[in-house]
Amino acid sequence: MDYKILIVDDHGLVRAGLRPILDDALGGKCTLIEAETLAQTMDLIAAESDLDLVLLDLTLPDATGLVALEKVRTQFPHVPVAVLSGQADTQLIQAAYRQNISGFIIKNAKAEVLVSAVRLILSGGVYIPPELLTAAMNTPERKRTRAERHANNDSSQLTPRQQEVLYLITKGCSNQEISDSVGATIGTVKSHVVGILRALGVHSRTQAINLVHENPEILGQYRPVSNS
Repeated sequence: MDYKILIVDDHGLVRAGLRPILDDALGGKCTLIEAETLAQTMDLIAAESDLDLVLLDLTLPDATGLVALEKVRTQFPHVPVAVLSGQADTQLIQAAYRQNISGFIIKNAKAEVLVSAVRLILSGGVYIPPELLTAAMNTPERKRTRAERHANNDSSQLTPRQQEVLYLITKGCSNQEISDSVGATIGTVKSHVVGILRALGVHSRTQAINLVHENPEILGQYRPVSNS
């Protein structure tokens, strides 16, 4: 399968550096398009109806901060967007995820992290930097909200099939592997994943896995049995 990715960054060296990494990661089966301004980005997204991913820098000559992201999400809500940023600010990341992005990638991350993030997004997942996710999950407010939700809110309970799919997610299975395991179509698996994330009140597989590690009872009959 060939992918079409739009790289948006006002630094030519950054765009040039991303090209070989992405090309190698996707086995040369990708078309890479470039833009350096928000105006160019909007025109290209409108012209390229089959984009698989937009890698968007938050600092552009004609838009800074979340302005570019907000405009792209408003006009093209169905195009997967991952933010590229040199800022590892938790509040910025949280604000970006409220715009329904597919990932937030820190520019100083290693090439393999970028590759893993892009592959996850292209497979239908959502990427969150693990270290930032850990920091967010460990705030007192987050801990209290999480505990209250699982102690008092029955809406977070999953169906047996959703528990099975979630168990396979915690094992690192892809949508295709889950499909093969449970005997469901890819489309059905994706629907289960969306329902699971919504029920748990999280935005990504990574968050769901962390939540299961802290609350294994979520898995119901698929909860691992301790040998101790």
